[in-house]
Amino acid sequence: MAAYGNMDKGLPGELVGLEVTHQIDSRLAKGAVPFGGLCFGTGDGEQVTAKGEGALLGIAARTALDTPEYVDGEAVNVCRTGKILGTAGEAVSADAEVSVNASTGKIVAKTSAAAGAKRTVTITLSGTSAAEKVVTVVVGDKVAQVATKTGTVAAADVAAALKDALAALDIPFVASVASAVVTLTAKDNGAAANDIAVTGSTTDSTQTVTVANGTSGADTILNPGWFARSTAEAANDMVIVDLG
Repeated sequence: MAAYGNMDKGLPGELVGLEVTHQIDSRLAKGAVPFGGLCFGTGDGEQVTAKGEGALLGIAARTALDTPEYVDGEAVNVCRTGKILGTAGEAVSADAEVSVNASTGKIVAKTSAAAGAKRTVTITLSGTSAAEKVVTVVVGDKVAQVATKTGTVAAADVAAALKDALAALDIPFVASVASAVVTLTAKDNGAAANDIAVTGSTTDSTQTVTVANGTSGADTILNPGWFARSTAEAANDMVIVDLG
């Protein structure tokens, strides 16, 4: 880790409260990290991520050498102490203690800490299909299909094939199967996954596909002891945050 210490002299003004010494570390982005967003340590060398993987390190700062958005593998300056502009996830009052939403990487009004949860969805098949029928599951805008054939018409066999088809999609869920039930588990904690529609259907009237929500996703909330020093009127406003 490269510790830059006080970088006030070389900054174009993105860091605020320049009478305060800023502790800034240089690390590499793991995925996209937005300016003003939270940075978490992944435990993988010096990499940081914009979601709650590992320890909360600080906020992505910007210097004259940086771009507004850090892409995967790019160097990120992480501000650990001092005052800095951060992205609000909701309205935040000035001089109020704030929490951070580790699922979205944004600053929120002070609330109780929460561990968060991953959304789950079950897809249950029942009955035996005829051959040459099609089972379809749609996750958001991604489509998984299984064509039944001799030897793959029983509910458990179709479910196993459906799990493989879902696993091949680029979706924010991990698919698993037990008997005739496929379970989709969100890859990350967060309420955002609750808005992803999941539907199922089959062209065979003797086999049914039932989709049901299991666990609802919930955001992880951290209370690092930070304070807002300006007002954010709405989500995505920039707010001055005192990191201590």
